Amino acid sequence: MDSIWVWPLGLVAFLLAWPGLRVLGLRYLGARVKTQALLEPPDRISLSRMSEVRWRNPVAREAANRQVEAAGFAGAGVYVVHEMPQLSLALYAHAAESAYAILYDHPRSGFWVEFVSRYEDGSVASYTTLEPMDVDVPEGSVHVAEPDLRPGDLWKKMLAERPRKTLRPCSRGHAAADFEKGYAESVARHKQSMPRATEHSEEITKQAA
Repeated sequence: MDSIWVWPLGLVAFLLAWPGLRVLGLRYLGARVKTQALLEPPDRISLSRMSEVRWRNPVAREAANRQVEAAGFAGAGVYVVHEMPQLSLALYAHAAESAYAILYDHPRSGFWVEFVSRYEDGSVASYTTLEPMDVDVPEGSVHVAEPDLRPGDLWKKMLAERPRKTLRPCSRGHAAADFEKGYAESVARHKQSMPRATEHSEEITKQAA
């Protein structure tokens, strides 16, 4: 259940239950903040719902929106994250399939789509059009990156492949809250793991000496 991530504004050791956002930090602030400032991510983030946002990739966004809605997802609003206002995102929920869809748009990371299902055992199934990267996810989870697939085809792939376990429910009304809660829980897990990670690093250093 533990992993170490770069928080979406460049803060080290950010954990996110929705893996697509994790990669954002690698490309956003980078070296603009000092190492000391990277040690303590905020405990929580907040989504600000907007009547409209400026999509930097409107053609890709419209195409993805059509495919996601055709797959049965219902829109749950467009947002900016208060702590990272340059990031625009749209949330969707598919209650019957217990899945969320997220459309991300960022000036440096570009546009990508992610489908996420959460399981009662704490694991997740995440299918994204973001470029493949090494990611840490909870035990029993599945993370698939297929940047060449259309969102509609990616969703079909997820339905065919995701683990057959008891799913947590998803709904339009809870999409934003689930997003924020996933962040907070991930940061809490990270902070709990830090002492263990430090001990492990020290042990490796001793063995190499």
